[in-house]
Amino acid sequence: MHRHLAIWFLAVTLSLAMSGCGGAWAYNVVGTSRDPGAEGTVQVERIEGGNRLVTVSFRHMTPPERLGTNLRRFVLWFRNAQGQDTMASNLQYDPATRTARATATTPQTRFVVIVTAEGQATTSQPGSNVIFNQRVTAE
Repeated sequence: MHRHLAIWFLAVTLSLAMSGCGGAWAYNVVGTSRDPGAEGTVQVERIEGGNRLVTVSFRHMTPPERLGTNLRRFVLWFRNAQGQDTMASNLQYDPATRTARATATTPQTRFVVIVTAEGQATTSQPGSNVIFNQRVTAE
């Protein structure tokens, strides 16, 4: 309970600190019930052409094959305001340190960052194994 309160406090503090920057946003995230020990950050910054650069960094992630029989990788998705999902990137996962990272761009200013554990590298929509889910407003 104290850990979640501390993470919430840090998230609010960072959000308030970043709100004055006008071009960068940061979110602290905790894993869903599929991987409750996982945690990390979602960083968003405004870049050329009105796009957003999204950098995700996670730690304490359970290896995908331990989350399900046919799961092999973690995938980063963006869901737009209309509910359409776009596969943004495969995460670079290090099983030795149980960390993962990815960087991707989007033209969206309001979207949801989703990380799933998947079996196929070419999947067209997120599966049911959602590890992280974070609403982002980057206007």
